[in-house]
Amino acid sequence: MKSKSQKTRIGGAENTIEPTPATNTNAELLTDETAAAYIGGIESRTVRDWRMRRGLPFIRVTAKVIRIRRDDLDKWIARHVVAIRRGVA
Repeated sequence: MKSKSQKTRIGGAENTIEPTPATNTNAELLTDETAAAYIGGIESRTVRDWRMRRGLPFIRVTAKVIRIRRDDLDKWIARHVVAIRRGVA
């Protein structure tokens, strides 16, 4: 089924909004447990701690259901890489 364009009026001008194709985002959403397994070598409670105390982005689906986008996790990890400086005493 093909989606149709929608027309809207913003500030007196007519604009056309083209639909974006649906993507399977379920494959990119992780639980604390699957995020810990994806990283390897850490417990799910560590991921939970990162969410609550260290700013790891997450999605609250319901009051008890939390998901983490794999892309957000990869970016968060990249921002927290610690460079090793050799030869420094």
